[in-house]
Amino acid sequence: MKKEYDFSKGKVRKSPIADPKTTKVQTSIRMDFEVMEWAQKEAEKLGVGYQTFLNMKLKEIMNKPSIEERVDILEKKILKRA
Repeated sequence: MKKEYDFSKGKVRKSPIADPKTTKVQTSIRMDFEVMEWAQKEAEKLGVGYQTFLNMKLKEIMNKPSIEERVDILEKKILKRA
């Protein structure tokens, strides 16, 4: 092993190595046993892993309009009719 290394010709990468929109993040969560059991059963029905199933469900929730957005839509529809 050298005592010193020459980094003067090194390159700096300006873009991320991996695309953050397509890269999975490893994490650890705690959940109730019943939730885990349900997720595994539902995932098995769909023929996917439970982690894939949980990811799908979380994305569904994430992409749903919030309660405030839904109320706004309903108000606009009701007020149009009045």
